[in-house]
This record gives sequence, structure tokens and C-alpha cells, in this order.
Amino acid sequence: MKLAGAAAAAAAAIFGAWLVACASDEDASPEESSPESRVPVLDGGVDADASETDASDSGLPCTPERLCPFGAPFDPSTPGGAVDLRVRIMTIRGRSATDVWAVGAHGTAAHFDGTSWSRSDTGATESFSTIWLRASGEIALASFSAIYSRNVELDGPDGGAPSTGNWLHVNAPVLPPELWPDTNTSGVVTSAWATPAAEWLWGTTLVDNLAVLDAPANGMWRARIAPGTRAIEIAAVFPAGTCQLIGCLQMFDIHGSSPDELWAVGNSGATFRITGAQGDAPTVTAFNSQTLAGLEGVWARSPTDAWAVGGAGTIRHYTGGAVSWDVVDGVPATEDLHAVWGTSSTDVWAVGDAATVLHYDGSTWSRVEVAGLGMRRPDLYTVWSPAPGHVWIGGDGVILSLGGKP
Repeated sequence: MKLAGAAAAAAAAIFGAWLVACASDEDASPEESSPESRVPVLDGGVDADASETDASDSGLPCTPERLCPFGAPFDPSTPGGAVDLRVRIMTIRGRSATDVWAVGAHGTAAHFDGTSWSRSDTGATESFSTIWLRASGEIALASFSAIYSRNVELDGPDGGAPSTGNWLHVNAPVLPPELWPDTNTSGVVTSAWATPAAEWLWGTTLVDNLAVLDAPANGMWRARIAPGTRAIEIAAVFPAGTCQLIGCLQMFDIHGSSPDELWAVGNSGATFRITGAQGDAPTVTAFNSQTLAGLEGVWARSPTDAWAVGGAGTIRHYTGGAVSWDVVDGVPATEDLHAVWGTSSTDVWAVGDAATVLHYDGSTWSRVEVAGLGMRRPDLYTVWSPAPGHVWIGGDGVILSLGGKP
């Protein structure tokens, strides 16, 4: 694997120039939290019954153009049991409109079949940050030592026994020293992405013990099921110590316009393009995002069209520039934005704190009204859309959809 520009020193120069260019931006880096902390207290002491009240309680009717709670999987009648309203939904992803997964705190997993959500018992207590949807089967990740698979032929400790939802806690992969050489340095998996048919899954990690400054950990990695085995193999992306030079210790999200071309974003505006992602020698190039705000979400539509969102309402748009992303002005939000997703150049969604939802129609970002939450304004952490007019949004004790419809 190689770093674009042929040397880490060259990348460091790019990164240094980037910092100088962005010196006037406010550093609005997102809060660093461990998976165990991702079960929030309900806002304002609102009880569970009040949080799922009728849309009229918020003063706004639930109309097709507004986002409203879709009760399941938090509804008491959910097959498999309701998810606790204090649970944070961290990631929603799907293969299609009739095959959607949501994962979150304390081993939560739920599946939508096109009509309704059902709870899937994972047997896990760890908090899932992301899910790898393969052509058949799923793999949910909380950390490198907490990986659970469903309908994937992997081995668990001492043979392992699956949960009632057919999830198996699989053997922890061996980490290459270039990725995680110091046992005193801890971190959490923050995101992962691959198309269902891709061999390699790419992921990001947040190094959360920066006191160990000389630990040559890296915040990007890739994984696959090792050929001829029933085990997950983790591969390093960079030589040891590279992320100390180019600023990729704390990475938050990754997404690709194809299996081979991806973007990763992170703390202090870190932005990297990965090409040849499925090959033997991927190339990683540092770009200038023109911000020092933490970037928490990225979505790529094509090699020349990608969006990134982050702290204090920051939005950046990549339109094919050689070294930089474009600054997006006039964003109607100052809340931290955590995720972005779209279906086309005229249909892009961004979500964040205090029930903030934004939509881009090809020319303007505008706020989308949220109804049916009473006094609650939950933070939102994930968005996924299979087609225009159909979107799923998840966060603290809530899943939203347009009109509150499946």
C-alpha cells in the first residue's frame, strides 16, 4: 500500500499547508465518546410514553413532507421485543428498500423488511457503531474484539454458539503492528463501508488515548474474510506512524462512490481520498477541506461529487478539485452534523444534534420539519435513503421517516 505523493513527508507538507489555510476556522471537533457511553438519558426527564406521542403533541401534523417517528423498533409491539428508548441508533444501512438494518448501543440490531421493523437478538452487550452488509449475511462491529456475524461462515471462540437471532461473536482478528502496535492505546471503530460484493471492507477508527503520542497507531484500515479460512483478516493501510504526520489518528466516517474509490473524513477537517481500494496497493491522498471543524459524515455519489458534514453546521462539497473541497455557505444550521446521505445530485440529506435535519435539492440546503416528538429534540446520528422521497434517520431513541410511513 502506498501514500500518494510517494512519501509521508510530502503528505505532511500538504497537511501543514491545509492547517495554515484553515487557521481562521473554529475548531468544532465532535465529542469523543466510548461505545459504552452511547446510551443517553432522555432529554428533560421526558418519560418513554411521552416521547412516542401523536404528531399533534408537537404542534405540527405528521404530513408526507415532514419527518415523524416510525414507532418500531421502539414500539412495544415490535416482534422480538421493543428497543429501550434510551438506546442510540448509530447506523442505518440497507441493500434495498425492503432489506434495511439498524444497529446501535448495547448490541441493538433491528431489521426492516419493507413493511415493518423486527428486533434481532445479537447476544451482544457492546455498542455497535456500524454494520457490514455482505451479499448474504451481516457483520456488526463495535471494536476489533467485538465483532458479531449473522449468516456468515466465521468461527467463534471455542466453536461459539449463536444467539437466538443467529448472531455469533466471532474470533477477534489479529491486528497488524502498523495499525495497532501499542496495547496501551485504545480506540473504537467509528465506521465501515463496502458494497455487498466487495472483497475488502474499509473502516475508520478513533484513537481515544492521545496521551500515548508516540504510539504509531493509524485511523484507517481494511478487512476481509481471509481466503480459504473462516476468519476476519485486518490489513494496515499505512506504514506505522504515518497518521502522526498526516492527521488520520481520529477518523469518523468513510464512504465510496464505488468499491475502489472512497473518501474518509475525521477530526480537524481531515479528508482523504482512497483509490484502488480493492487492489493490492491502494493509494491514499490528503485533501484540503478548508476547515478545522471535525468532519463526522461523508457520502460520495461519484468521483467528482461528494459531501462531508461536521461541527457547528459545517458542510463541504467536493466537485473535482485537484487538492481542495468547496466551502458551502448559507447552511441553515449551527448544530453539529453527524451524517450525510443522498440518492442523486439533487437529493442529499444531513442530520445532527437537536433533531436537526437538512435537505439539498441541487441548489439550496433547507431545514426539514420534524413532527411527533413532543418536547424531545434528540440528537440524530445516521441517515440512509434507498430512493428519492424515502429516507430513514436514526438517533437517540428514535427512527424517523417521511410522514412516519414505512
